[in-house]
Amino acid sequence: MTDQSKHEQTLDPENWDEFQDLAHKVVDDLVGYLKTVGDRPVWTPLPEEAKELFAEPLPSKGSKESEVYESVKNHILPYPTNNIHPRFWSWVGGTGTPSQLIADMVISAMNSGSLGLDETASTYVELQLLSWLKTLLSYPQDANGLLVSGGSMANLVGLAVARTHAAGYDIRDEGINLNDNARLMFYTSVETHSCIRKAIELLGLGSKSLKLIPINDDYTVNLDLLQNAIDKDRKNGRIPACIIANVGTVNTGAIDPLIKLSEIAKKENIWLHADGAFGAIAKFAQKSHHLVDGLELADSIAFDLHKWMYIQYDCGCVLIRGNHPHKETFSVIPPYIKNFERGLASGPINFSEYGVQLSRSFKALRAWMALKIEGSDKYSAQIEQNIDQAKYLTQLVEAHNDLELLAPTSLNIVNFRYTNPSVKDEQLNDLNTEILMRLHESGNSAPSSALLNGNFSLRVAICNHRSQRSDFDELVRDVTMIGNNLLN
Repeated sequence: MTDQSKHEQTLDPENWDEFQDLAHKVVDDLVGYLKTVGDRPVWTPLPEEAKELFAEPLPSKGSKESEVYESVKNHILPYPTNNIHPRFWSWVGGTGTPSQLIADMVISAMNSGSLGLDETASTYVELQLLSWLKTLLSYPQDANGLLVSGGSMANLVGLAVARTHAAGYDIRDEGINLNDNARLMFYTSVETHSCIRKAIELLGLGSKSLKLIPINDDYTVNLDLLQNAIDKDRKNGRIPACIIANVGTVNTGAIDPLIKLSEIAKKENIWLHADGAFGAIAKFAQKSHHLVDGLELADSIAFDLHKWMYIQYDCGCVLIRGNHPHKETFSVIPPYIKNFERGLASGPINFSEYGVQLSRSFKALRAWMALKIEGSDKYSAQIEQNIDQAKYLTQLVEAHNDLELLAPTSLNIVNFRYTNPSVKDEQLNDLNTEILMRLHESGNSAPSSALLNGNFSLRVAICNHRSQRSDFDELVRDVTMIGNNLLN
């Protein structure tokens, strides 16, 4: 050993035995944390003591692993968003499963770049998972697929391919050229997620290329107005490029008429993209899969595994029919990621040719392990259970004199509010806003909100494998109790 090598350092533990003891303790703590999640409040605000930790300056000297873990255990772990709680129904928050704690440890230990061009197990896990997902969604096996961070990135990838497909010129080389070419038009309902607009803007199309179509009373896109918009744009020299179907809108869970949209797209020779961030997973359901009939006809599908498939964050997916220009939209192969016939760089696919990222985490292992451990039948039953729970809560609301349903329950989202004859209509929004905040502060439950036709709604999105019917009984009791106390 040279004198110089004696002074070289590493970030590995100085004492592996101590590190192993700490790792065992962490696993014990985290398993206990998951076992008792229902015993804790859904939400707890951070105390000042915890916030003081986050005001500390940059440490120039390190601390023992055990000391840092104690800070995490005392000041970070107790104050989560807590979407793993049985009565968490905010936004569209997935819960994850305990088995994926094992996957996450393996992922961290391997620290794979998941390039695809590397001939490694992670590449084949992801390819197999993508094949399983195509089967579950009744999508062609020759479709291209890619795991991404979530629905926003999945939508961006799908719409980028739609843009390439619709442009009559080399859009990658020239960029958006409105001087010599007509504007490409994308159509979706006013209920679409905000990430769609972001994607259109990031693709250089400009928000003027996104036409928001009014909705019907059930919050689905109005087909007549959609057709009128397409006809008008063609007449005015613009190019209808893509229809974006909502497969479970974020506010109400409404599902656009997918078969009819596919008929319009086929007749007009334009792309059909399905934003199925959570609703696409209904295709897995034992009895309710018909709610998303026609999803398999879309040219591209964006969906999240970390929502209704209960996979730990983050894990989204995009699928694109194999005869479309997916690879042509993204492929850039410099010499440093060249594929070889043998060796480490002889993998079967370069995932960077199908999306934005080169380096990616081995997130595929989470979903792969979950499906191996639980099986698709159990997932199907679990999703069906959530749909049944939404119907049950809807019945509770409709049967209660002081509660009002504010939107049809299409899938797994229920919208309602507290009401009382003594309260004027203009006061109901403030009253229900206060009810929501008090629900959160009580720690008993965590719905979120929506604004529907100007009415503030308590919004319950059920993507939770830990929820039981008794939790919804308790929610109704709490809402009415808080409402009555506020009036008194």
